[in-house]
Amino acid sequence: MALTIGQMAAVSYPEVVAEMRKAANQWTSNGLLREMERQGAIKRRSFGPTIEAPLDYQANPGTEFLVSELTPVSLTKTEVVTSASFTPAELSVPVVWSKRDEVQNPTQNQKIALTKQLLENGINSHDDKIENVLFATAANNGMNTLYVYFTIDGLTSTGGIDPSVNTWWKNQHNIYVDDTDIEAAMTTTWNQCAKSSGDMHAPSIIVSDSAQQALFEGTQQANQRWVDTDELKAGFRVLGFKTARYVYSQYGNTTRAWMFNPKSVFLAVSKEYFRDKGETQEIQNANGFTFKIYSAMQLIVNNRSRVGVFYTS
Repeated sequence: MALTIGQMAAVSYPEVVAEMRKAANQWTSNGLLREMERQGAIKRRSFGPTIEAPLDYQANPGTEFLVSELTPVSLTKTEVVTSASFTPAELSVPVVWSKRDEVQNPTQNQKIALTKQLLENGINSHDDKIENVLFATAANNGMNTLYVYFTIDGLTSTGGIDPSVNTWWKNQHNIYVDDTDIEAAMTTTWNQCAKSSGDMHAPSIIVSDSAQQALFEGTQQANQRWVDTDELKAGFRVLGFKTARYVYSQYGNTTRAWMFNPKSVFLAVSKEYFRDKGETQEIQNANGFTFKIYSAMQLIVNNRSRVGVFYTS
């Protein structure tokens, strides 16, 4: 007896996902996600009711040089650790087909081709939605965005922490006018995020839309710098700025660009439920079938003073 599309989907799903995870396929049309995957900024972990990000937010206040060998030292309880708390967001992609599809694709090869197309479309839709929402101007049904964490005044509360009270939780932000000062704004923002030369938390990802990247690139024509010669040979060109890779996304904003390090900002995804394929079910009152691709995730920031936005009005 020939397999149905639903049976093939169940058998083929892991292989299709594995194939699409190869560098040539998975993030091809999603510039930011592709770069985050490359730099380890997509982290799989088991979730609880909330995602906690421990924060070492200040130096030990009792630290001091001694006036003499028997100078009394502080016995005040050391308070240097707190945490930001985030609620996981959920993403669902319905994959639906009809009995007519089964009828119109009766042979094994036809069913295989249709099944692969349905699966690839579902996975691509899943990943594309994530990239799209990351650039949304506000949280989208619980999914936080770059706009939420990288604000032009640094004062928006995130993770349950108010930066107007806890000034160490402000992000870096600088304005520019046009191509005459965009590089200066980028340099200032990058230096503020890095805090010191050679710091391991210095931004390694810069992302914007294509027009804003082109504006910066136009200022670099005399000494243009690309990164990763292997990618260059393969036809990919990733613009370099200091130690960061400057990528662009089709969903990027024309007035803002963001920079961060995967140690400070990352996409936490459920180890158990990321691109999870549900069971195939027959649709009640209709001649069709469906299964859902489901993920739980959240964009996490654990060092907001290390992330920055440079923008134009």
